[in-house]
Amino acid sequence: MITNATAKTIIVIGHINHDRIWHLTEPLRAGGRIAWRAREARLGGGGYFTARRLLDFGHRVRILSNLMADDAGRKAMISLADTGFDTSLITEREGETDFADILLDPTGERTILSNERRLARTFALAEPATADAFYINGPHLSDTVRQSLDAAPLVISQLPLRDGGPRAADVIVGSKADMPGKALSVIWEEAKALAGVRLRHLVMTDGPDPTSIFDGETEQRIPVPLHVNVRDTIGAGDTFSGALLDGLLKGREITSATLDASRSTAEWLLQREAMFTEISNQ
Repeated sequence: MITNATAKTIIVIGHINHDRIWHLTEPLRAGGRIAWRAREARLGGGGYFTARRLLDFGHRVRILSNLMADDAGRKAMISLADTGFDTSLITEREGETDFADILLDPTGERTILSNERRLARTFALAEPATADAFYINGPHLSDTVRQSLDAAPLVISQLPLRDGGPRAADVIVGSKADMPGKALSVIWEEAKALAGVRLRHLVMTDGPDPTSIFDGETEQRIPVPLHVNVRDTIGAGDTFSGALLDGLLKGREITSATLDASRSTAEWLLQREAMFTEISNQ
């Protein structure tokens, strides 16, 4: 954890999910009858996992998200504040919380079922906000949010998978698993159309295989320094993004920050696996 003297203020824009996780006894298959051995509910989502990792590193984290004004939403707001997040930018909306169901097989592969209404919600600000850095994981941003990004010194965005709107960004992060068979040059052009002239690097993870860093002309492949075999990989990509942003805020080059983020994410997965094993054995 970094010291308070080097802590930065970061605004994380993304979903806070209420996840119902079903631990399956075997992989999904068409027409199959699949048994499950355990299920649990916990906070998750791209915004939550990245924000939580940045908080672990000692940064001051403000979450810009949406929660419903029902019992589940109110409990989530209290939990986030108790954890140490600044929740003043979270919008409370009328209605019932939509839970996301996550089917997790024994190999760590997961299938996520989300309500399309929740995914379509816009992240809004009443007035422009300032921070040392912004992280975005969401397709739809209000004009006020985009104005804030234009003036921000550092912006990292997750590559939207569906109909993403424009946003200024210095780095865009994605996963090759989400875009099978698509060339880096093609993904770069899609990222450039979103991020504009500020885009400097596209960072594409590939599970246990090397992470690709692309600047529009040259690809650099960064080996994953620590391979792990765990039962729960949920949030790994979001945790990687948080560690990458932390490295860049510390002044590291993109290659060094990517290598450290890969190692940090593997260590995070191992720590969670150890906790899960301990709970299961009780």
